[in-house]
Amino acid sequence: MDCNRQIESIKERFKLYTELLRNLVILLIAVGGGTVGLLFKLSNPVSVPLLLLGLVLTIGLIFGIVRTVISIKETLEELRKWEKKS
Repeated sequence: MDCNRQIESIKERFKLYTELLRNLVILLIAVGGGTVGLLFKLSNPVSVPLLLLGLVLTIGLIFGIVRTVISIKETLEELRKWEKKS
């Protein structure tokens, strides 16, 4: 029974990570699109700080996506390990 409970816990963690990855990718597309849109309005003085903020957010989101993918791989390895035990 303990093994099944552990497997279910890992599956829930996997669902959490995949949902987080999906949301981060959607956010990356939105922020990236807005940042690219600001490139066409560089004559406006307000768009330069917003462009820099968008670039920082985009880089942060990319690092978040990479870390989430690594966590998903680790969770899958852990799930395979526990499924072999059961």
